[in-house]
Amino acid sequence: MLCDDPAMRNIENSDVERLAAAVRRDLGDESRWFKPEAYRSVALCLIDSIYSTGNRYSGVVDAVNRYVERRESEVAEATTDSSTDLLKAVERWGGDTALADATKHWRCWPSKEAPFKATAVVQAAQLLADVGLETIDDVQGALMDPEKQASSPVKKEWLALPGQRSGLTWIYFLMLAGIPGVKADRMVVRYVERVLDRPVEPVEAALLVSAVADERKLPRTLLDHAIWRQASGRPIFVEGDVHFEDAGVES
Repeated sequence: MLCDDPAMRNIENSDVERLAAAVRRDLGDESRWFKPEAYRSVALCLIDSIYSTGNRYSGVVDAVNRYVERRESEVAEATTDSSTDLLKAVERWGGDTALADATKHWRCWPSKEAPFKATAVVQAAQLLADVGLETIDDVQGALMDPEKQASSPVKKEWLALPGQRSGLTWIYFLMLAGIPGVKADRMVVRYVERVLDRPVEPVEAALLVSAVADERKLPRTLLDHAIWRQASGRPIFVEGDVHFEDAGVES
């Protein structure tokens, strides 16, 4: 039975049931799943979320670590950096290009003319700082409620940033800040498509995964992470040596 959420009304119960059965079969005991790490820094959430699209996650981790190392060289604690901490650091370093130099020279889309993702990070940090969303607690307090997320002016402005129109990085930013959600990236979409044996749009995939999580009383972010690990060929369980190799998912 789907939860009483208007966004879920066009989702077929049969699709939810098929996906729920596949999750039980492929992912096993949820108590053993890897749990997604949580940040206590809005700055790190911004870098991770905006750098994550179109790149290998190992590279994203490297970019985050490079930012942390650069801040440590200033005898600062990057793991609690606020929106304004990031803005002030980037200003000291010399601007958006300096942040790209410190992290990755990745572009917002595949073109030499496209702005750096670092530029989108700085602009997103300014959006948050302008409305007082400096810390993880600030973000959770303002945006934990789904209706507030949907109607937030910050969301509208975020989607207008270079390369952020799909909303994927907005959802992922909230998840990294500890707000439950589903980031329907290509791995999650691929898994749902394989289960349902048909094309699935990211919005539908997110709703289906959310419905399964709600039905099983699991945090949405936890199920999203488990599906992402399975679809990307990573170990699902904390032990690391138990993995469902027969799932037929391309790594």
